[in-house]
Amino acid sequence: MIKSDSEKVMFKDIVRSCTFKKVKDALLELYPDQKKVINGYKYVFQTLRLMRDRYNKEGMVIDIRKVGRGENAYFCVSGICTEKGIQQSYALEYTPWSKWLGYEVDKKVLKKMPKEEIAAHCLWEMTFMGFTQNKIRSRLSVLRRRVKDIEEGKVKTTPYEEIMSRIKDKLKNG
Repeated sequence: MIKSDSEKVMFKDIVRSCTFKKVKDALLELYPDQKKVINGYKYVFQTLRLMRDRYNKEGMVIDIRKVGRGENAYFCVSGICTEKGIQQSYALEYTPWSKWLGYEVDKKVLKKMPKEEIAAHCLWEMTFMGFTQNKIRSRLSVLRRRVKDIEEGKVKTTPYEEIMSRIKDKLKNG
């Protein structure tokens, strides 16, 4: 059961108060191109229902916002953390699922959309890098290795300004 306005609603509460059938319906309405991988979402949903949440020491709050209008509109799922009075937005796609479960869902989001839609948006974000935590960790490891290689000078990079200059030259001469 979802709690009253004054109480915090955690993502685990959302997951545990939904059925996969209703979340699946919301997912396919919001992200129709995901039909071919719906079994991946079912696996993640069932895993979340059995998983224990991790304490949210950062005070992260899940925010879901519609960005843009018309055909180009999309939903942005992010974590909001307030530190020293300053709100900072964070990408969550590499976050362990147990941490997601311990995150509070923003009260404004709870007022704007049904719990199944919240679950659908979060599942989409959680699985952006893969449908298993091992796949997500593997992709994060590759990313970290690439950053390390760049920092150690093992990879030749081209400064942004140089790339933009080349593009402008091609546009002028093209």
